[in-house]
Amino acid sequence: MSGLALAGVQVSLFSSAPTTAAMTATPDNRMISANTDVLDDPLQIGRSANGLFHVNGAVNGIPVRFAVDTGASVVVLNAADANRIGLAQPKNANTRIRTAAGFSRMHWQRGQNVAVEGKDLGPIDIAVMPDGPETSLLGLNALAKLESVTLARDTLTIK
Repeated sequence: MSGLALAGVQVSLFSSAPTTAAMTATPDNRMISANTDVLDDPLQIGRSANGLFHVNGAVNGIPVRFAVDTGASVVVLNAADANRIGLAQPKNANTRIRTAAGFSRMHWQRGQNVAVEGKDLGPIDIAVMPDGPETSLLGLNALAKLESVTLARDTLTIK
């Protein structure tokens, strides 16, 4: 049994299968299963020094480092990542998106193939923000395509 705290409420999650996989820490504070079948094993990620959980991903085959953001409805690419992938925002785009810091300029793009930690999530709509966050964000439209996302204290587990 594991727990998830949401707004001060404890939610219990039950699993019928015991978890006995050996785990090892990486230099960037991620916990990785020692098993070789990575796609079937849960990935445990430790909270980074800045308080965020970071995951490695790819958009259209180009690597992207994401901060997991359960408060973001959609995947958000900053300008640098969007340019590397070839999803740059047109200069005349004036669509706005509401963020925690207020409204920001953005442009919709479609990632034809989005992957997170080796898990293929398929095509996903992406907000490209020229004045966006320092680190691109993995929002709920991508997280919802994973089998499970669990937060327990300072560990985020994805499967």
